Amino acid sequence: MKSYDVITIGAGGAAYPAAFRLKDSGYSVLMVDEKGIMSGNCLAEGCVPSKAIIETVHNYKRMRDFQKFELDYSAVVKRKDEVQKIRYDNHDSELKKANIEILKGKASIIDENALSVNTGTSTEKYHFEHLIIGSGSYISLPGVPGIEYAYTSTDFYKMNPTIKKIPESMIVVGGGYIGIETASFLSVLGTKIDLIERRGGILNSMDPEAVGKLLPLLPAMAIHYNSQLRSIEKSGDKLRVNVVDSKGQEESLVADGVLMATGRVPSIPEGVKELGIEYDRKGIKVNAGMQTNIKNIYATGDVNGIAPLFHAARRQSIVAANNIMSHDKLTDYFNPVAVPFTLFSMPQLAYVGILPSMAEKMGIKFRRATYEMERDTLAEIFNEMSGEIDLFFEEETMRIIGGYVIGNDAGNIINEIALGVEKGLTARDFAELSHQHPMTFEGLDTAARKFY
Repeated sequence: MKSYDVITIGAGGAAYPAAFRLKDSGYSVLMVDEKGIMSGNCLAEGCVPSKAIIETVHNYKRMRDFQKFELDYSAVVKRKDEVQKIRYDNHDSELKKANIEILKGKASIIDENALSVNTGTSTEKYHFEHLIIGSGSYISLPGVPGIEYAYTSTDFYKMNPTIKKIPESMIVVGGGYIGIETASFLSVLGTKIDLIERRGGILNSMDPEAVGKLLPLLPAMAIHYNSQLRSIEKSGDKLRVNVVDSKGQEESLVADGVLMATGRVPSIPEGVKELGIEYDRKGIKVNAGMQTNIKNIYATGDVNGIAPLFHAARRQSIVAANNIMSHDKLTDYFNPVAVPFTLFSMPQLAYVGILPSMAEKMGIKFRRATYEMERDTLAEIFNEMSGEIDLFFEEETMRIIGGYVIGNDAGNIINEIALGVEKGLTARDFAELSHQHPMTFEGLDTAARKFY
């Protein structure tokens, strides 16, 4: 039985940052991954390819305000594929430089110091001193008749995707971030969108105040709330979706295609349950140091469900590595409150920290500073003057506890707010920093100066 100091299940953002750090520190490391390459779903079919498409469409939308022209979507897809290939090549180069072994196969945990790997042709056992479970998540699909006719995000965003032509109409099932992002760019390109949401609102995991302000700014789409998907069936060369609303009334919608954007679930490796590692439907349970209830086994990234984002997975991976190097005594901790999130809709919504709905539940008194995008120079340049920046400061200390941005450059601006949350910056800290003109970052000090 081969033995390693550390084995990772997975080779994406939840695993490879730890593998690199540990290898550099003299540990023997093996990464086991079913794809056999260093990357997770983010590069394969998630954040990287989706943003390659969405940001291109966003730029098209900006330019179309000044001059009407058509966008060749097949060229957008080709560029997306090129970006993915560049990233894969970069990962290959990094892996070779790090001299870390990666094994293609499916891992099953045997006990707290061993696992087996099925490569498809053989199964071998491996010993480890520490294990990092970074196995990610997979698409969740409801068991309804006709589900085989539907697309998933994979069909849009994988290398050489199924969809290379913009459909005239699309039914999107699910009002989470994948559904809203994809519906947004399709709508901008002229697709008629019907969005089916089983609950009474979209983006239900986000702050309702921010979502309420975003909703009227989104591209045209018909949203069918409180609607349960019952079946999908062929209707000539189109698809018919049958739904039932909260009153039991049936409705049928017809479109060229159906996108299932019904979420993702943690990919729990075989052996987790048998070994007694604690988990629930949200994921494997860990402490702030990413340890499971078995102290030499860690779980990072989507598989623990804390913050299913690539940048969160990468940070969690480093936390796990640091604590492994501390002989399982916690010296590093993951702070989920300071992890920024951006919805790449049009316009964008980005947020971080404790927002109004959460602050009220926690009994935290706060003060608000707001900056309207209609006053912003760069937003005027891009003709995107809808939206705002909202900063929230704890009333007694005036330390920032959170914020959200709707509109121009939200995905960039939120990172500075996140740094403020992580480092405990005050309203005065923001007010006294001269942000560059003409950048929407100016809204941060402009808003904070209202207090001084």
